Amino acid sequence: MATSNAATTYLEHAILDFLFKNNSGSFASPGDSIYIGLATAASDPEAGTVTEVNTTTEDANYVRQQVTAANWTLASLATDAQTVTNTNNIEYSASSGIASYTVTHVFVADASTSGNILFVGALDASKTIASGDVFRINATNLTIELK
Repeated sequence: MATSNAATTYLEHAILDFLFKNNSGSFASPGDSIYIGLATAASDPEAGTVTEVNTTTEDANYVRQQVTAANWTLASLATDAQTVTNTNNIEYSASSGIASYTVTHVFVADASTSGNILFVGALDASKTIASGDVFRINATNLTIELK
């Protein structure tokens, strides 16, 4: 599906603020407030600038999907690549069919709406969603990697 290697500037700053300045408040939400969103474009992934699926003009049924801490698998510290992978399917409701749209990216955010975008990753292949289609990220198909 997608591997998101692009931590946003916001996240990089928050991590450094937490580690070096002892600022636990640098993170707006802990692991149970992680939401996966769909984007039709990403003009500046590093800045977290994406075009999220529009609920007015594209799909009234679209909402970011919450993935709690218990639904991620963290790679062993002994591995070279530090990754976390979704344990279960992440599934979106059937498209309302306002208009078809093409999903090009997924992103990780710290809120169900607005909030901060933490990671952005391009899909291996873009997916056009038409009326009635269900977008699903199968278990183990979304990997976030820190390098």
